[in-house]
Amino acid sequence: MNFRHAVMPEIKQLSELTATAFNDYALYQKTIRQTFRHEAAYQQFMQRLHDVHIATNVHQQKVFIVEEKNKILAIVILEADTLPKTTLWQYIKNGGLKMLPYFFHNNLAQFLALLDEAEKLPQQQSQANWHVNLLAVNPDNQGQHIGSRTLTDFIIPYVKSKGAQSLSLITNTQRNVTFYQKNNFKITDERTLDFKGQQVKNWSLVQMLAD
Repeated sequence: MNFRHAVMPEIKQLSELTATAFNDYALYQKTIRQTFRHEAAYQQFMQRLHDVHIATNVHQQKVFIVEEKNKILAIVILEADTLPKTTLWQYIKNGGLKMLPYFFHNNLAQFLALLDEAEKLPQQQSQANWHVNLLAVNPDNQGQHIGSRTLTDFIIPYVKSKGAQSLSLITNTQRNVTFYQKNNFKITDERTLDFKGQQVKNWSLVQMLAD
């Protein structure tokens, strides 16, 4: 398998993979999914949301892919204090205006605030900390240990080469908590997030990295 930066022509493919991988994820299903009457409208939203998020991060060289024989197996977005901060203008520049209807009809502002609350805590550990903003495995390859190999063979060696002392992430399912614990992450915070009366569990996990 190969680990490399994603490039701009891959944005659409990567957003489709991510939207599919997270379609049934509790963070979406228990919150903003409830504001859509029809599944097709929700699917369109997911596609547009990840289009903007991935395009913005590809431009900042924060998006990586794991591939084998020209097939994308996983996508990763990494954050660190040493990397450029993402501004509102960059989101707008990369298609954010298409999201405006969702602010009015689907409480997107409240949903984004919920995401921000979830992400902030583990990123406050230390300046040397790196954070996995996103790790999505191609649905065609789930159950093949791609997630574990991506962490141990690629993400951790990469961030250590950049001087990271710790690696953090969040998740919203007990199944994922178990997965990350098996990969040497420890829970640092557990809380419940609220979206219009709908609640979803949120775990923060960190792995301290040896020199």
